[in-house]
Amino acid sequence: MRDDYKQVYLESTSHPLAITPQAYEQIVTIAQANRICTHCLNGYTQENPQVAENVCLGCFLQRRTTSPTDLKFVGEVPSEYAERYGYQVYTFMDAKGYVYVRNSQQPLNDTLERDIRATLLHYDYKMPEQYTLKGGKVVDLNTYSWRTIYGDFTTSPVVLVTYRENYGDHLDTAFVLYRDHEPLEFSKRKNPTRQWYLETKAEIEATYQPRIGYVVSSGQDGEDRTSYQLYDSHLYPGIVARACQAYDKEKASTLS
Repeated sequence: MRDDYKQVYLESTSHPLAITPQAYEQIVTIAQANRICTHCLNGYTQENPQVAENVCLGCFLQRRTTSPTDLKFVGEVPSEYAERYGYQVYTFMDAKGYVYVRNSQQPLNDTLERDIRATLLHYDYKMPEQYTLKGGKVVDLNTYSWRTIYGDFTTSPVVLVTYRENYGDHLDTAFVLYRDHEPLEFSKRKNPTRQWYLETKAEIEATYQPRIGYVVSSGQDGEDRTSYQLYDSHLYPGIVARACQAYDKEKASTLS
């Protein structure tokens, strides 16, 4: 980009105007000071910031029509990168407690995905940042490769979360997370997760019936969910329940 002049576009024209750098800086200052929401036509404030492209917080919460729409504002996430490029990052929460991260340059009705890592950090779970591969190589865990949470992350002291990379090292694993303990990788070979896994598997295998399969869970409607093949995902709820029991037992022993 040239430094001896700037180009700007006026409304309803496709032809740029060349202006001096000094004039450009004046335009930027005026534009920033007079930004408004295109719905309510009001300027932005600290209490009602711009959280989407030309949309204030109040209008975002009222006018968003793309699911999820039941969002609650949490707050701003400090970001040097965002500040450098002139936008802000904000977090929202849905009715189930999942956190969503978006920036002020995104459109009002863009697609939002649950941010599993941000959700767990919001509830103060200790998250692993790195992982040691079998060959001894230490790699950073990807922010967007956290997949599914098992357990009530809003209240429980223990949850299990899966992690899967679709590229790179293709790491596929799971972790038992605590608020006051270091993360514990799920393993079928090492205790205590091995013991929790075997106990849960035996419990579900005992439910097997011909032509029905295994009872892997019970739905909110009271009906059993069945499967002819067991996957780790069927066992994760039972593993979390046993991890919670072990945690409660440990806490009780320290208080006695």
